[in-house]
Formats: sequence, structure tokens, C-alpha cells
Amino acid sequence: MELNFRSDIKNWLDKTEKLEPVPTTFCPNLKTDSKEPVKAVIFDIYGTLLISSSGDIEQASLSNENMREAMEAGGFDLHACQPGTCSFLLDKLQENIAIQHKELRLQGHPFPDVDIFRVWKDMFAAAEKESLLKLSGDESIIDTIFIFEILSNRVYPMPGMKEILLAIKEKGIPIGIVSNAQFYTPIIMNYFLTGEFSSRQEIEFFDEDLSVYSFKELRAKPDTALFNKIVTTLENKYNVQTSEAIFVGNDMLKDVYTATKSGLRTVLFAGDERSLRLREKDARIKGMFPDFIINDLSQLIKILG
Repeated sequence: MELNFRSDIKNWLDKTEKLEPVPTTFCPNLKTDSKEPVKAVIFDIYGTLLISSSGDIEQASLSNENMREAMEAGGFDLHACQPGTCSFLLDKLQENIAIQHKELRLQGHPFPDVDIFRVWKDMFAAAEKESLLKLSGDESIIDTIFIFEILSNRVYPMPGMKEILLAIKEKGIPIGIVSNAQFYTPIIMNYFLTGEFSSRQEIEFFDEDLSVYSFKELRAKPDTALFNKIVTTLENKYNVQTSEAIFVGNDMLKDVYTATKSGLRTVLFAGDERSLRLREKDARIKGMFPDFIINDLSQLIKILG
């Protein structure tokens, strides 16, 4: 998918309102019994590196107002839209995601993620078929998706995000990602790290070969296949064993459980009440504990020694 934006995306990003994390009652645990040094750090994004107003990329707030604003920015002729168009589109959005999930499960993806561009393209086609809107061909679905996302799920850097990434990079330690994300996630991350807008899909400070996104794999955490890609790269390219790498995330199931199953040591980020997911009723994590707990990203420095 080519990312040819037509709107001034930076202007939209510049309007981002500051968010503060909601403190939790968790005390940090920075001690380890392992004598092996940390030779790689892998991060989750939403709820760990980015504060998410919804707490999770999958729990964005869907509203007619956000849909109208995003469509207008994407070049849709709202005057030609019939009443009820936005409600129809929001219903179709969820319906099309469910359809893609079903298709992917049949293909062997136990925890599927979608081709979000196809989801939106199909839902606009369905609206046109119902004579709710008329497409000219000049509309930008990419712009519409991006702006709908930043309106529906406001995000902001977790305190100390850039500083901790710089500190790890200066130590010469490779930095990677395993995240449930979409095409706009690297763009948003780069904006917060550099202050500039770029459509490139490689995030500043992160090793491209150690970056795995659900939208590219059409698989989402807690699918261990995402982590297995990281494990292979760590061993083959960096000569790092899984016990020498840590994964930092805010979700006991999607992050701690899945990373542990892949052999990585784990750090539970408990720095924001919105996004902390303990999953205490999930049998899969019964008796499972992270190797470390932090409530501030700067505490990773002590773990790295």
C-alpha cells in the first residue's frame, strides 16, 4: 500500500493534545536472579511507549462526528451524502473487520489482524451501492483512515519515551518492536520522536529487522508467531539468545504471556491505569509473573545495568 497523503497530516498531528498517564498502585520490581546481561530490548507501543486515550488501539471511540471530520479531510463530498451515512459506515467498519477476522481464522490465523485499507475501501463501496454517497475517485481513503484514527484514539508519548530509547541506543543495544498496530503507527511514532512528518514505515531508533507489526503479518498478539519472528532475527542476525532479551509491555496476556512462551524475559509496564491489562481471570496467565515490573520507563536503565 502506497502512502500518498493529500492532507497536511503534520498540521493534524500538531494539534495533538498532551495526555498524562494515570498512576497505578504498582511498585516496581527491578531485581533479577539472572546473571545474563540484557543484549536486546523489544517494546510494545500502545499503552507502553504511547499513552492511548482508549487504553488500546483496538478500543478506539467510534463517533459520527469523527467520521464526518475524517471524510471531509479525505476529500469526500459530504453535501452529496445522505442522512445516516456516517452511522452506516461505522456499522460497516465493524462488520467488515469481523468478516476479515473470520476469513483469516479459516486460513490458520488464530488471532487475526486486518488489512485496514481493504476494510475501509469495502465499506465506502457498500455505502455507494446503497446510494448513501457518491464517489468521484479523488477521495483519499489513506487520509481518512489516518485522521479518523487520531481523532478516535488520541495518543501521546509516555513520559521519558524518547529519552529511554536514546539511552538504550547509546549503550549499543538493539531495540525492536512487537506491536498490534496499523500503517499509521510508525508515522505517529516518528512524529513524536522527531517532530517531523514522514510516511516512512521505519521508526527512528528501532532496528527494522527487529520490528514486527500485526498489520503486516495479519496476525495480532497473543499470536506467538509474531514473537517467533523476533526470536529468529535475534539469534541469526544479532547472536542474541532469547534469555538475553527483554520484552516491555502493558498486557499480561498479549505481552508477558506471549513473550514468555517465546523464551524472552519480560517487563510489565504498569505506568498507566488506562492501559494496564492484568487479565486476572484468564486461565492462561494463572501463576505467571513478569521478570520485572516498572511504573516509569526510566526504570529500564536499572534493569539494563
